[in-house]
Amino acid sequence: MAKLTKIDQFWPAQKVAFEAGPAPQLFMGGVGSGKTFVYILKMLLLLDQYPGSRGAIIRQRATQLKKTISASLWKVLDMKHVARRNDNEGTIVLKNGSELHLRHLDKDTSIEDLKSFEINFAMVDQAEDISEVAFDTLLERVGRWTGALKRGGYPSNWPYKNELGEKIPPPYVMLTSYSPGYEHWLTSRFWEHGEEREFYRKQGYNYVVGSTRDNKALTRQYIEGRLAMGEEYVKRYVDAEVWGANEGRIFDLSEDSLLEPDPDLIRRIQTMMRLHRVLDHGEFSPSAVLWYATDSQNNIFYYREYMEAGLLVSDHRRNIFEMSKEDGHDVRYYSQYADPSIFNKSRGRTLTDKPTWAVSDEWADTRVMDRKTAVWWRPATNDEAMTISRVREYLRVDPAHRNPITGKMGAPRAYFIKKSAQYPHGCKEVIADIRAARRVEVGMNSDGTKQYGDERDPKVRDHLLDGVRYSIGMRPALMREVVREELPAGEIRLADYWKESNRIESEHEVERMRNWTGSSRYGY
Repeated sequence: MAKLTKIDQFWPAQKVAFEAGPAPQLFMGGVGSGKTFVYILKMLLLLDQYPGSRGAIIRQRATQLKKTISASLWKVLDMKHVARRNDNEGTIVLKNGSELHLRHLDKDTSIEDLKSFEINFAMVDQAEDISEVAFDTLLERVGRWTGALKRGGYPSNWPYKNELGEKIPPPYVMLTSYSPGYEHWLTSRFWEHGEEREFYRKQGYNYVVGSTRDNKALTRQYIEGRLAMGEEYVKRYVDAEVWGANEGRIFDLSEDSLLEPDPDLIRRIQTMMRLHRVLDHGEFSPSAVLWYATDSQNNIFYYREYMEAGLLVSDHRRNIFEMSKEDGHDVRYYSQYADPSIFNKSRGRTLTDKPTWAVSDEWADTRVMDRKTAVWWRPATNDEAMTISRVREYLRVDPAHRNPITGKMGAPRAYFIKKSAQYPHGCKEVIADIRAARRVEVGMNSDGTKQYGDERDPKVRDHLLDGVRYSIGMRPALMREVVREELPAGEIRLADYWKESNRIESEHEVERMRNWTGSSRYGY
């Protein structure tokens, strides 16, 4: 069917991509690394092996679809195998009954249009351009078409069937991308350090990396031109060795700062540390809350996050109240800080009087909102330079600081309990905010590298990052540490006995209150 390059002419990354099974696979490659080309060949091979099957190639923008996909496709697809072609609809019908659909997502109805798809194979080119919702919608449509045969017939033990027991082709899903960025959903799912990596690894998600240098079909002049673009460009768009931009980044987030949601660690946080909350309020942009805890060794643990947009204050209050019940019935947060701007009296103005009402008053209102959900926030400092400097100090790996989890020397002071299927309110968006934070780009250096100023880039989302700035900038109070003399073996202090008994009782209370729906004390 295709004017097919011999497989033994593929460079290593292409060969791995071409021979991979049907689990979702990402080919992250440099410019000209052959990622689109190899998946088009694979798509055509699948359509040939399974007569009557359906495949789809997706790109975000129509211009890209015509310029890149169509140009590459007609270089390898032999017209003698084409029965019908409709460029307006983006449909190609092959003589064996298989169909290839070329679709873009430029239209307002694109997501709804995807929901009507019934296909066997999908390829998403430059997947970093499409939304997570679009990809998940497409993923739901793969394996829905049952009108496909198999050359030589399906064997009796064929493993791919729909819910009616009908045999179908393997549901291949292929994605290409450049380095997508540390905050991108592709990074979260495919990168070995991604926040959701473990969950998607179990579903077979895998990736292959290909460099521009590997493509023997490129000229030396083209490759040299790309290598002259600067170190950051080469790492991301030539060798594809990093998942996001490192130039201009404000923070270095060590993997040591990212903790799995171990139940024992969560209980330790809830019962043996001081608990705090911090708010970054948004009227139309998201309102974000972080829950964090401090131990006696100057470590801070962010263990829960909330971020929602377009809700009333009463809705935010109720949601935060429900999530806070995870910390127990009688929980009292040692500190509750918020963006100082919400304390400005900006509401209640009349023709003759100054404003008398602030956003913070909405959070504390008990007349028209449920009293038990009221929160009396305190203003945090919003000094940009100071708070960013403090956050960087907490994130850096200090060789003289002991890791509170492993006990090893050389550790950061700020930690984030990651989100998981079992711990759905863990930290995900705040980690993305920290990784995405960068200084504003102001120009180019003579060596091709970007030049950055001292200010933060205002285009980068920062709602939960601001919560980290406020919380660390206020120098959070630590848990008290009591130093006592060692007792002889076999002896225990009465105070220690009662403390351990209360700890066990508190753990039971936390477990019980996770499903508690009754009344609560108010005003915390």
